[in-house]
Amino acid sequence: MEHNIWSFKTAIRNGCSPRLYRYDPKQIPLGEFEAVLDFKTWSKRIIAINCYFTKRDTGERFVVTVYCHYQTGKYVAPGSTVDFSGCAINAVYRIGVYKNDKGKIVLSKAELINPVSNNNPAY
Repeated sequence: MEHNIWSFKTAIRNGCSPRLYRYDPKQIPLGEFEAVLDFKTWSKRIIAINCYFTKRDTGERFVVTVYCHYQTGKYVAPGSTVDFSGCAINAVYRIGVYKNDKGKIVLSKAELINPVSNNNPAY
């Protein structure tokens, strides 16, 4: 799959609204659930990808950062096979979101549930 990650400015130019997504760790939903990956942007300060998700059952919008694994160069959650540098957007994923010991949000799991298709919208 081709790389489909935008800069923050390009995302806005392409009609995305990052400001509608929660960044505050106190407001990001925790646990395992299905969510649509709406779009992705490169992080400005670190080697990472910001993933903009919408939780399917509630419509909550939030951002989770996926870091580059220093040994493999892949952007994957621990124990997952989804590489966020090339995975599909507008697709449904089963993700695990938790807080670590420092209170930071961590994507602990990611599995593609429903690929994108014209006959099967993600929402």
